[in-house]
Amino acid sequence: MQANIVCIKWGTKYGSNYVNRLLRGIEEHLSMPARFVCLTDNATGIDSKVEIHPLPTTPFDEQAFDARKGGETWRKVGLFKPGLADLQGDTLFLDLDVVLTGPLDDFFSFQPGRFCVIHDWLEKRRAWMPGRDGKVGNTSVFRFNPASHSRVYDHFCDHQTEVLEAFRIEQQYVSRTLMDDLAFWPEEWVCSFKRSCRPLFPLNLIREPYQPSEMRVLAFHGYPLPDQAIAGYQGGMFKSTLPATWLKNHWNDAA
Repeated sequence: MQANIVCIKWGTKYGSNYVNRLLRGIEEHLSMPARFVCLTDNATGIDSKVEIHPLPTTPFDEQAFDARKGGETWRKVGLFKPGLADLQGDTLFLDLDVVLTGPLDDFFSFQPGRFCVIHDWLEKRRAWMPGRDGKVGNTSVFRFNPASHSRVYDHFCDHQTEVLEAFRIEQQYVSRTLMDDLAFWPEEWVCSFKRSCRPLFPLNLIREPYQPSEMRVLAFHGYPLPDQAIAGYQGGMFKSTLPATWLKNHWNDAA
């Protein structure tokens, strides 16, 4: 069995070292052969072991997306474009700023064929609110099947205006469109630095961030970024953290 893994790199926020760190983590934590694909507008500095493809071409107004708060994530809809990079079978997507910390093989054997995703931490807590059901994924780490999940792209192409009016961010739209195939990763597999590691105030000011024992992937949404978490982060009393020294062991150094 070959594992398909894909990431997207565009713009200047994340350099080639983020892609190379993912590669090192995949090599360390995945036992099966892997095809690692990076979709990018600039491949300079990316390790030659990474398979490079251009960013997906779409009919979307991507500049308009980028102008929205969190709008750049709508580019992920392009991952569902039929025929993209000739990806076939279950494919794991990883955000560039996730940190791989444990075995990855189970991400390919878990609920094969389904759309598997993180159960979004905030949406899970909001399930009691009127009009909410909590069934929204966080698309920092998800697995999809290009052949059976292309309706995400096709529907967006035909209903872009309506979709953007109905959904604030792309992960809400993707989760709703694939609701019949939706499955959440076991919560101990993918953790949030903010939700799972950072002690609550005032302990965040005196205790190092926790390291969950069963964690396999650590997701960073917003700030701090991984290097900031390692160094210690100053974000006001409630969001600051002491250095997460253990994280340095997983944030593989890659030029």
